[in-house]
Amino acid sequence: MSLPKEPRQKMINLMYLVLTAMLALNVSSEILNAFKTVNTSLNNANKSIDNNNTTTFKSFEEMINDPKTKEKAIIYKPKADSVRKISEEISNYIEGLKTDLKQAAGLKIENGEEKFAEESLEIPTNLFVNKGKGKELLQKLTEFKKNILSIDDPEIREKFENTLPLDLSVPKSKSGNSKMTWTIAYFHMTPTIAALTILSKFQNDVKNSEAAVVDFLHSKVGEVKVQYDQFAAIATVDKAYAMEGDEIHITAGVGAFSAAAKPSITINGAYQSLQSDGTANYTTRVSGVGDHTVNVNIEITKPDGTKVIVPKTVKYTVGMPSGASIFLEKMNVAYIGVDNPITVSGGSVGSEKVNVSFTGGGDVKNLGGGKYIIDPTTTGEQKLIVDAAGKKFPFPIRCKYLPNPVAVVSEKQGGAISAAEFKAQGGLIAKLLESDFDARFQVISYRLGAYGGSISSPLDYLNNGPRWTGDAASLVGRASPGTKIYFDDIRVKGPDGRERQLPSIFFTLR
Repeated sequence: MSLPKEPRQKMINLMYLVLTAMLALNVSSEILNAFKTVNTSLNNANKSIDNNNTTTFKSFEEMINDPKTKEKAIIYKPKADSVRKISEEISNYIEGLKTDLKQAAGLKIENGEEKFAEESLEIPTNLFVNKGKGKELLQKLTEFKKNILSIDDPEIREKFENTLPLDLSVPKSKSGNSKMTWTIAYFHMTPTIAALTILSKFQNDVKNSEAAVVDFLHSKVGEVKVQYDQFAAIATVDKAYAMEGDEIHITAGVGAFSAAAKPSITINGAYQSLQSDGTANYTTRVSGVGDHTVNVNIEITKPDGTKVIVPKTVKYTVGMPSGASIFLEKMNVAYIGVDNPITVSGGSVGSEKVNVSFTGGGDVKNLGGGKYIIDPTTTGEQKLIVDAAGKKFPFPIRCKYLPNPVAVVSEKQGGAISAAEFKAQGGLIAKLLESDFDARFQVISYRLGAYGGSISSPLDYLNNGPRWTGDAASLVGRASPGTKIYFDDIRVKGPDGRERQLPSIFFTLR
């Protein structure tokens, strides 16, 4: 459609185009978090592959210096070096694309953590589709595969032509679109974090391809030799805290490892950096009274070159000084503006000798039977002080504002809806989803716009209060199947007294 010259109408029309595109993919925070988890796992896996490849190349060096293997090693190591060079070039190129993508998404470093527009659909589309980086990436990956298979060794092509772990075919479209290109399939209207995950996936394919070919060339000379040159005494206990009469179990032995082939260690699913002696140190702040378990997986390279993962379990117990305990009934935080139920126990001290105070402001209501209500007024880490017969026990509680609600019409946050059902609602409400608290939010105002169907040109009106009235109500009354209706600049007030602005929502009447 053509765009009018008047700035306000031009903005409305552009917003319509953007919102229409957003209908194609409704990405939830759970999906974004899933992509972040997969991307982190891929990056950690890439580091592990690099470490394994480094070990293989060190073995090549040793074989060149060994009279028994020198003759073959001189033949196959240069070929492996060529594979590594080709792999490094494309891997560095992909790493540069990841940096470009994050910078285009407004990369900032806050408290040592990268922050950027992870959910943006337009940025990856613009970089990879509009600016041609997707086509360029496919070309370089195709050249990488061709160059690997062209290494001066006919057995490489014979073995890896159909098995190289790098698939460059166009993913099948669920819509049956046979004309979809490789770039469109991977990067069109794809969230930034998903595009980064795709790039990490191809990086992983490249590194796995390098490892497969290099290991094959190395096998022509011999197996990777692992010399165990460092040793350590090991003793572990299955409980870090026990009461009198409890059984404990201790495991003791001698550990040996190679400094050239250090293990790959994950603790609670996260890869850990290694110390100079090949050990990993893991530190965490414990919480929650009772027994806890930490899962440790140690990947070991055996002398014959095979790898094995050994799972270990470390247990510990979190105790509490005798005399007092609390239990947050809803969650591990307290929210401003709502009643937060807490159960308090004085242990062996009777409830009549227990007094409770709170540093976060507000009232502490004693409901009896160890039940209390706290109503914080200050954010940040506060303390609930339990005085049990004169002995005080402080318990940290994080106080926060309630999360933002979502704007809904007929319990829907957007999408297709029948015209009759939409009009019957009479207004917009704000709800706090997936919460144990019955926190009510008041809709202060919003801007209601419509275009299409019986409404020939885009119109929008400011509406005060949750129900659409005046011009906004008239606009809804004129709407028909095919009309696009959006709510913009939605302002609400929560029970904590704070005003908030909610994201726009968009409906198509049918």
